[in-house]
Amino acid sequence: MLKKFAVLLTASALSLSMTACGSKSSSSSAPDKTPASEAGTNTIEEVTEVSSNDSATSAVQETTAEPTTVHISPVEVMSASLGSQVSIDKVLPHTEGSNTLKVPLADLIEEGDKVSSFTFVIRSADGSNIGEFKGGCGISVSADCPAAQTEGWYQSPDFSAPTQGTYGEIRWDVPAEIKDYITGGGDVLFGYWWGNASSITVESVICTFERTREVPVDGTASKDVGTSVSYSANENIISVPLAGLIPEDAVPEAVTYNISSSGSFRKFNGAFGLRSGDEYYQSSPDTAIFTDSSSLSLTWFLPAAAKAYASSDASLTLGYWWSEQPSVTLDSVTVKYSVGGGHVAPPVPQELSEPDPAANSDFRSAAEIASAIKVGWNLGNTLDSYNTGQTGLATETGWGNPKTTKDMIQAVKAAGFNAVRIPVTWGEHMNGDSIDSGWLARVKEVVDYAYDQDLFVIVNMHHDDYIWFTPNNGEYAGDSAKLKAIWGQVAAQFKDYGDRLLFEGMNEPRTVGSPNEWMGGTSEERAVVAQYEQDFISTVRATGGNNSARTLVVTSYAASAETAAINDVSIPDNAGNIILSLHYYAPWKFSEGTETSFDESGKTELMNKFTELHNKFVVKGIPVIIGEFGCINAATAAIRSEYYRYYISAALSQGIKCFIWDNGVTSGSGSYGIFNRSALSWDQDVLNGIMTGAAS
Repeated sequence: MLKKFAVLLTASALSLSMTACGSKSSSSSAPDKTPASEAGTNTIEEVTEVSSNDSATSAVQETTAEPTTVHISPVEVMSASLGSQVSIDKVLPHTEGSNTLKVPLADLIEEGDKVSSFTFVIRSADGSNIGEFKGGCGISVSADCPAAQTEGWYQSPDFSAPTQGTYGEIRWDVPAEIKDYITGGGDVLFGYWWGNASSITVESVICTFERTREVPVDGTASKDVGTSVSYSANENIISVPLAGLIPEDAVPEAVTYNISSSGSFRKFNGAFGLRSGDEYYQSSPDTAIFTDSSSLSLTWFLPAAAKAYASSDASLTLGYWWSEQPSVTLDSVTVKYSVGGGHVAPPVPQELSEPDPAANSDFRSAAEIASAIKVGWNLGNTLDSYNTGQTGLATETGWGNPKTTKDMIQAVKAAGFNAVRIPVTWGEHMNGDSIDSGWLARVKEVVDYAYDQDLFVIVNMHHDDYIWFTPNNGEYAGDSAKLKAIWGQVAAQFKDYGDRLLFEGMNEPRTVGSPNEWMGGTSEERAVVAQYEQDFISTVRATGGNNSARTLVVTSYAASAETAAINDVSIPDNAGNIILSLHYYAPWKFSEGTETSFDESGKTELMNKFTELHNKFVVKGIPVIIGEFGCINAATAAIRSEYYRYYISAALSQGIKCFIWDNGVTSGSGSYGIFNRSALSWDQDVLNGIMTGAAS
């Protein structure tokens, strides 16, 4: 029987990232992984407070003999009607073939938001009257959306809308039948079919949506403000000090700004923020609300990146960019705050899997293993190489890397890593369901290089998903039998190894080439992945020995961190020690090199996702690791160093440990390599960033 975790959606601002792996090889035969990445009254439902002294729910880095007491905050489920706005400034002619544009949904919403409408602000590009606008809209939907015309896409019927001469606001109300199938990873399309103007400029797009969040709340505080500001003033930001409003050690979790003006706003445009000294966090994208009212209540759910600015001298801010009223008054604010780190209790703690009572009592728990891992390194594009034109043991060097040596692994340890993930492709080294003995011996030899250095070691089944392994019901029986055959042999080979050896059943289980390959898959595919995980765990446990207590690593569909994928992660009953591994190459455009700056929006995206994973899994006793991440050698050394530092430290702040993807390629396309395996030398700037982040 499978236990499916019932969890609430948490913020996940994705910007333009995808959670899939980037292209990991310089060889043409290696896989190329490219992703397909009005205001209302808040409704509050209080959830029962639970206390816990389980140290596994605390994001501690080191194992201690004494249990750590963790403050558990009560939880409120908050909902608010919100709006966001991004600038576009793109010219669209009504010439077929060039008359559409796509806007990434991640620029406008977060995972879990329920979209109501999009409004596209347009102007005539040549100064002529637009007249009646004729066009259409479309949007990405999940593959199981029954209203989609093609898999993964809904296209609206063509429609007409009036304009005001050279200006127009074209609103598309999202049909009710597709709202539950929209995620933050796709696009919204706007098309200009006809109008009196030969071309228009799309200035901006405004999205209205409902956001629901599970918020840790230890207290609520309100304050009358009564401060006014004009959007045309040099200083068009109102500040409200937190001192005297909430306790000194408290952190704001959600803020409601109550504002008013002398007349109808029609459209309010502004931003939220938190200022501490000279440092300032400002929400992105901007907030935009259409309303005929002269008063508004605006709610801001603070992301983790914003809460990092909370301090005794911090101030909440509200920026006023524009409305039809020259000034606005901030009448009051209401702050929901947490203390003690904002930890929340599992809503259904009895659903957590219990360790196998027959397990080796000398083995550390999965939580203790995850806590003991500092930072890990992937031996990529080596034992996982396939379709190389080579056979047997020669495939190890088929993608251009030298044969793995003990000196290489010693250099990895000397650099500061205390864990190594060894990806292995088995499918090309089998006779029927039997693994070639020479290949299994070579894998054991490489494992021993790391294990004998007192490193944590993860062995997996890697690119078999390209060769024979597919998560669909039609192929389940045969693929399940082969998966169990592989893990039965691997587990038997290593059953006497201690708890520093971990098995990872699947790498990125998915349907290669499908529309949702990197978008979380379909509900059917996710269910089949859960069945495969059950098969993997049961097979390993049945081999006995130390495998009855060994920590096993499971994953989501495609190892995706997309909310749709992680919501369907299932842990079998009595699975024992389990760690969840996800791959999160983000922000995607920076990771794969089309963008070379790593700014605050990128940091916000990362922290929001790590916070989501923490709240979904870590605080509920399920350890999480990022099994793969990285960026190619495109940005400057200093920027890449900062990226690795921030990524690892942000994950660590949420109790998550990271493994760097290193494919040995150090320049050009797919250059995730940071270690020259022939020279035994490192990209020192990146290594410094990694180790600084891991020590934070």
